[in-house]
Amino acid sequence: MNGALRASFVDLAVSAQGYGDEPAFDHRAQMTRTVVVKPHNGKELLEILAAFTRTHRAVRQVRIFSHAYPRGVIMTDMSGFCHNRTGNDTSLAAYVADLESAVAEGRIAFAPNCTVSLFGCNLTSEGFALKLSQAVSGTVIAATAGVCPEIAGGRETGVFIASTRWQKFVRGRLAVPNLGRRYRAW
Repeated sequence: MNGALRASFVDLAVSAQGYGDEPAFDHRAQMTRTVVVKPHNGKELLEILAAFTRTHRAVRQVRIFSHAYPRGVIMTDMSGFCHNRTGNDTSLAAYVADLESAVAEGRIAFAPNCTVSLFGCNLTSEGFALKLSQAVSGTVIAATAGVCPEIAGGRETGVFIASTRWQKFVRGRLAVPNLGRRYRAW
């Protein structure tokens, strides 16, 4: 692709694969009307971000639809994208520190004021969202506990409801401790 024609930014919707509910995650990602990617593990997610950096220069927005636990995003079991290692992780897992290194080396780039929205459960309690906001040098929105889609008329509305609240992290600090219980994905 000619560099003069290359787009400056890309918006991505991530449908986490490998742990169940993939059709629901696929649907939600498609509803964002952005580029949909379907990584099966943390290393693949970082490779995808690097590929889009090479073709678009920077990632502006990422919405991740997944199962999650406090330490990170679950993809294929014990192969997700997390903030810390455990003895059970596979060699396909990736970590926020790996993302930080890729950003520092220029392999992955995020646009100024980028936003990462996490639509999995419990991603604030162990600091995953906070650390991720520092790594991308931008904004991360995540829920403090369980998350479920709002259903009206037999369809998802695009709003996700947290059992407690949504929080906003900016560049490694908690910026808004309570965004309320509702957050729109599309």
